[in-house]
Amino acid sequence: MDERAWPARTPVSGLTKGMVLPIEGYLISYPETVAWQRAQQSLWKRCMQRYGFTSFDPPEPGMFPPPGYDDANMARRYGISDSKEAARYGYHLPGGMGEPPVWEPGEGAERAVFSGSGVQVRSGSYKGEKVPENGCQGEVKGKLGRISYTLASKVEFASLEESRNVPAVRSAVAEWSSCMKSHGYRAEHPYKAPDLISTLGSENPSAAETALAVADVGCKKTSRLVDVWFGAEEKIQKRRIEENQLALDEERKKNDAVLKTASRANDY
Repeated sequence: MDERAWPARTPVSGLTKGMVLPIEGYLISYPETVAWQRAQQSLWKRCMQRYGFTSFDPPEPGMFPPPGYDDANMARRYGISDSKEAARYGYHLPGGMGEPPVWEPGEGAERAVFSGSGVQVRSGSYKGEKVPENGCQGEVKGKLGRISYTLASKVEFASLEESRNVPAVRSAVAEWSSCMKSHGYRAEHPYKAPDLISTLGSENPSAAETALAVADVGCKKTSRLVDVWFGAEEKIQKRRIEENQLALDEERKKNDAVLKTASRANDY
């Protein structure tokens, strides 16, 4: 696992370089997510080994990093924003990023012990050994807890939606659209620009896709769309955070407690 491929705390290049929205202090970062997943898997394995499943081996966390450091996904929050990436990848994600493969425990006894449900678990036991309620999965959930940032996520989503209707943002979008038209592309909004290309489902971007992507980022630069949009959203988030300060602080406090527990997983 190469942690150098993980997304940076803030974008290091492109039009969003160095940008951090206020709500990001309440969101869970990718490194924090991986740390929790590692602790979870460590406890899963130890529980499963008690029942003889020594080869129980879910995929290692951190192998398929997302495009963003957290749910704000700053580098692509307002559409693609890096001209070098646009020229190389178009609207595709950079190599190595994407959704991890779907994993499920093995069929039969392994799944039954892991979930606590199945014909192999009789009267709550497997081969005479008591199985925890809801299996090893349930046992670990009880020990470790779960990360949850529902309110922070709502603020993050709502601020993006609200900011789209700010007059300055709408004006910048119109300027971007006019710029795109001068390059031969008709798109009303940056989020709709990828719809002009039919190769998004292919493994690699086409020349037409990269040309469109480069024009997209170039027009964002000349219209100052990213700067304007970020500024508008930053103001909205500050207001929403102030309105929900106590609840957001409590949510973050609970998540910090879960992460602290995860850091001590080997003590259990």
